[in-house]
Amino acid sequence: MSARTILVVEDEFLIRFMLADSLREIGYQVLEAANAEEGLAVLSSGQAVDLMVTDIRMPGSIDGMELTRRSKALVPTRPVIVCSAHLFEPESYPADAFLPKPYTFAALADVIERLTGEPWQTSSQTRSA
Repeated sequence: MSARTILVVEDEFLIRFMLADSLREIGYQVLEAANAEEGLAVLSSGQAVDLMVTDIRMPGSIDGMELTRRSKALVPTRPVIVCSAHLFEPESYPADAFLPKPYTFAALADVIERLTGEPWQTSSQTRSA
C-alpha cells in the first residue's frame, strides 16, 4: 500500500503546518507550498500529487484560482479543493470542491475522502489488525 499524496498550498504558516500535520496523522503523504508559484513548481516537477488543497489569496504573481486552472491543465482528473473567505462556491470553478474559511479539519477530511477514497490505497490483500 502507498499513501495518497496531497499538496497543501497555503501562505499562512500555522494553517499550512496544522493541515499538513493533521493530514499526515490520518495517513496521507503531504507536500507543502507557501504560495501558488511554489505549488505550480511542485505540480510541474513530475512528483505524484493525488489531490491539491489551495487557498485563493496568496502573495505572488498567481493566485489559487490560477493555480487551480493550471493544475487542471496539467492533470484534468486531479481533484482540487479551494478554500477561501473571499470567494463563493459558484466562483470556484474549475475546482472540484469549495470550503469557505473558516472550516474544520473534519470537513476538509470528509471532502478529501469523498474525492479520493480512503487515505491508503488498498491492495488485493485483506487488512487485519
